[in-house]
Amino acid sequence: MEMRGWRLWSVWMLLFASLGMGVRADSKKPTVYYIHFKEIVHRASADYLIRALQEAQAKRAAAFVVLLDTPGGEMQSMRDITMALLNSTVPTVVYVSPSGARAGSAGVFITIAAHIAAMAPGTNIGAATPVSGDGEDIPKDLRRKVMNDTIAYARTLARQRGRNEEWVVKAVTEAASIPEEEAKRYKVIDLIATDMGDLLRQIDGRKVKLNSGAVLTLRTKNVPTQEIPRTWRETLLSFLAHPNVFYILMLLGVYGLLFELQNPGATLPGVVGIISLLLALYAASVLPLNALGVALILLAFALFIADLFTPTHGVLTAGAIVSFAIGSLILFQADSPVLRVSLWLVDTMTALTTGLFVWIAYSGVRAQFRRKESGWERLIGQVGRVRVKLNPEGMVFVDGALWRAIALDPPIEEGEYVQVERVEGLTLYVRWAPSPTASINHRETEQTVSTHADEQLANKEVIT
Repeated sequence: MEMRGWRLWSVWMLLFASLGMGVRADSKKPTVYYIHFKEIVHRASADYLIRALQEAQAKRAAAFVVLLDTPGGEMQSMRDITMALLNSTVPTVVYVSPSGARAGSAGVFITIAAHIAAMAPGTNIGAATPVSGDGEDIPKDLRRKVMNDTIAYARTLARQRGRNEEWVVKAVTEAASIPEEEAKRYKVIDLIATDMGDLLRQIDGRKVKLNSGAVLTLRTKNVPTQEIPRTWRETLLSFLAHPNVFYILMLLGVYGLLFELQNPGATLPGVVGIISLLLALYAASVLPLNALGVALILLAFALFIADLFTPTHGVLTAGAIVSFAIGSLILFQADSPVLRVSLWLVDTMTALTTGLFVWIAYSGVRAQFRRKESGWERLIGQVGRVRVKLNPEGMVFVDGALWRAIALDPPIEEGEYVQVERVEGLTLYVRWAPSPTASINHRETEQTVSTHADEQLANKEVIT
């Protein structure tokens, strides 16, 4: 009887244990993790995607989805992303979304490197031809090397994922670009999905082969989804790591320091300048910066400043404008035109910088001809009153003080007014000047006479 009771107890324990395991297994139900990748492909964005994928792998995600919308970007960063996707231990999905999004240039490689490639209606993919950092065609010899390397890499990705090699090569050699329906028809992508829910329903049950050789069956229908957000550092870098933002920060830094040096103690320009330069240096750590471009921009400022102190008649300013414009255009060395400063921003900042220094030069020239406001020179042109008769020497009261004066047209009686012609030491040389009060009274008399005449004329007309 005791043995029978023990058996019953053991059965109950096994039942409870199995129920507990079921609860725990259900609580650890795989999750689909996703990120929004709506930016240029550069070092900062690549680090974010790779870090998010590693986190999804650590959590044994049911799938890792990249919601992609990019014009392209840097080739090395693209290779780092595709390498991470190829070696992922969880199924990866690249979904070009939402409607209106694109997978351009580097985005083509990222899309075809995923286990599953999908697009939303109204999207496009293509135009993956490598170009130089300034957006122009690569020189002939170097172009052949770059093109052959890029074509080989595109073929490798397409072959490994079972996609259309011929079209992928055309995207590189001919900058071919197609909408989502053609992409599916040509087997560039696997499916078209209207939204995230539709995507997960369509890929449920599909089999993917990992780089290790293992084959996994996707179970994504009705599974929870969770976004992997950016860290504060990634958010900051993503904002700063844009060519236009870096360009503006760098110029703000230079302007701030120049204004601080011109007006020591102003504080605010210096603080703004230092902060802007530090942020620019932070962004430079992830952008493919061209040292020659930075050097040309700094040289332009040096030439602008030198022209303010040397009689070159604008030659240095002309050279500074050319140096500034060229440095701005080649500020980044990359294989994509999206990693360069916008032409309208280059034109605007070149015009503003030139205008600023021309205004400074004009102000300096104008100051040379401005009436002196300090020192003995400020007395020239002022009107004073004779206190001791000038015949030709005497005393005059000017600018709140008594001065020894010599009349250039003596004699000038006490109480009359004089105007200072020049100053030699503590002696003023003066000429007779009309009384300021007399001039005012004269003008008032003229106005009174004119008014009286008008009144008489009006009365005459009325009588007539």
